[in-house]
Amino acid sequence: MIKQGNIRVFDSQIATQQSFFTGGLNLKQLAFDPLVTGYAFVIWTKLPSWVVSEYSGFKAMTEKNFKALSGIEDMELQTQQYQYGFSNNEYNVAAGITKNNTEFTMRHQEYSGSPIKNMYQFWVTSIADPETGIASYPKVYGMDYATKNHTGELMYIVTRPDVNNVEKRNIEFAAYYTNVMPKRIPLSHFEYTQGEHNLVEIEIPFNGNMHISAKVDNYAQKLLATAYTFVTAGQFDPESANVSGRYLSEFDTNVGATQQGLGDI
Repeated sequence: MIKQGNIRVFDSQIATQQSFFTGGLNLKQLAFDPLVTGYAFVIWTKLPSWVVSEYSGFKAMTEKNFKALSGIEDMELQTQQYQYGFSNNEYNVAAGITKNNTEFTMRHQEYSGSPIKNMYQFWVTSIADPETGIASYPKVYGMDYATKNHTGELMYIVTRPDVNNVEKRNIEFAAYYTNVMPKRIPLSHFEYTQGEHNLVEIEIPFNGNMHISAKVDNYAQKLLATAYTFVTAGQFDPESANVSGRYLSEFDTNVGATQQGLGDI
């Protein structure tokens, strides 16, 4: 669990060598930078093949239209109390650890035509039909009913503000989710109240098991280096509609060939 390699790691020697928090900061050397949040990405590395066959844009739409991820929980060391002596004194001993992090929620912007609702509705209802409870995808797509056939895998990456500066270890945190499947069919946003006209953001809760390790960090660096391109204001070209580069799918082999040529990002 020691962080190393391609993720940002704080140099603890700074605390002994510089004026740190003991009365003031060395604003001449500026030897450290506070953690700034608000820069994050999700990248699907595996999706059910039958979802991709019906919605070839699922991966691109949900990655590019990603507005929030919540549900990351702290890991806690569990202790038990040990009593001793005639006065029944006690002290704590380590007894285990609670990993948590088996659920998370993502939020997307919805658009006219309900692409977000329709894609997640198809995924959920194919696993369990709302009328009968039957899993329909195995019969329709000629495969076995199996967890591996209706779950996905997802990388979540948090970076510094220099999000495209991958070579300089700009990744602050990376988590890899396995056994991922959505748990909700969003419909409540179609309710009506006179005089209200609102834009719609959809929250989808997922089951998924989070994994963190040095190898996850290294894989996150590879994905971030190839999955996204960025165009700054000085690069804007009014004569080119493709101002944001092409979507690269070198690491999307598990998603299927239909992910090729998804368009601009």
